[in-house]
Amino acid sequence: MANTDPSTDGWLLLIHQLPAKPAYLRVKVWRRLQTIGAAQVRNAVYALPPSDENFRQFSELLTEIVSGGGEALICNATLRAGFSDLEMRSLFDAARDLDYEELVGQAKAQLAGGEVGEGDLRRLRERLDTIAAIDFFGSHGRQAADSILGKAEE
Repeated sequence: MANTDPSTDGWLLLIHQLPAKPAYLRVKVWRRLQTIGAAQVRNAVYALPPSDENFRQFSELLTEIVSGGGEALICNATLRAGFSDLEMRSLFDAARDLDYEELVGQAKAQLAGGEVGEGDLRRLRERLDTIAAIDFFGSHGRQAADSILGKAEE
């Protein structure tokens, strides 16, 4: 029986191999990995910080991969050489900083266009909440996003 108790330190890794067809499975898996905030460590190797929720997310994705004809495994990993925990964290922070920059750009464009409607603000705030949910290590881009949304709400 497989160990389903995620560790409290190190990293969760999803290692997968997808079939060539159907092509939509590759896109579906890639989008899902982006949505859950997984960092690509190597080709077909993705990482998340260990938590019950992240293990659940990877487990659901593993099921989708296997049911689509692929192979996958989830493991707990401790980085020993070749890549440090700090470098791993920087992968997550860089991805979230890009997400926050995109959000700031959208907010600035809407502000430059005149009055920002309540629906626009709600969508921007929801996007910020979505990014923050996968901002596992508190990237610096969050401050700029909070600031611009605060201005927009005034």
